[in-house]
Amino acid sequence: MYPPYFGQYSGQGYPSMYGAMLPYGSLNLTANSPPQSWDEPLTLAEVQQHLNFFDKSKDEELLAFISGARVQAEILQNRDLVVKQWDLSLDYWNGFRIALRDPLRSVDLIRFRDADGNYTTMVQDQDYVVDPGKHPPIISPTWTKMIWPSFTPWPTSAILIRFTSGIALDDPFWNDAGALLKVGMKELITHWFENRIPFEVGASAIQEYPYAVTMSLSSGAVTRAK
Repeated sequence: MYPPYFGQYSGQGYPSMYGAMLPYGSLNLTANSPPQSWDEPLTLAEVQQHLNFFDKSKDEELLAFISGARVQAEILQNRDLVVKQWDLSLDYWNGFRIALRDPLRSVDLIRFRDADGNYTTMVQDQDYVVDPGKHPPIISPTWTKMIWPSFTPWPTSAILIRFTSGIALDDPFWNDAGALLKVGMKELITHWFENRIPFEVGASAIQEYPYAVTMSLSSGAVTRAK
């Protein structure tokens, strides 16, 4: 499960955001066959040029670093840097406005299941509206509906919200703020590639380099059951 990165607001009229503190919501990449795939914003050739290292025996390792640097950038940016489709599962309607991942490209399906196992698929602009211009983007009932449908839900994961988010490779973003973001990813890859042991001995203690072992291993962690 990919961990959501939003906190929570309380009260009607505020975005209802999903996160680790909300046990009734979970977010996963949509399962397809074959699995989803995407082209990274940094190419292997760009990274090799930056490192001035062209030994093909390290290509697999560098490709892993490229993906890892992009994931770290997504965590810090609070947005998806490649186009992905997500499934958000909720046990019940989580407030009037529900926040999705940024930048939102489309809402592909909203469906709920009642206690008898019957599914109802909702219609955009008839049952709900999408606002991709907010950050984070939101969905909410139409003003004619005013509230989400009332129903007796299936005991768990009664609501499915499937949506697509991310920045395309040909988006102008990569010629603007994204250009600096690529510089940062290259520097992070350089750090991983050159500092084979991710620690240094300081004057009083051994310190871990930022975004080394701890950050990498904790990325995507699942909330502990209590």
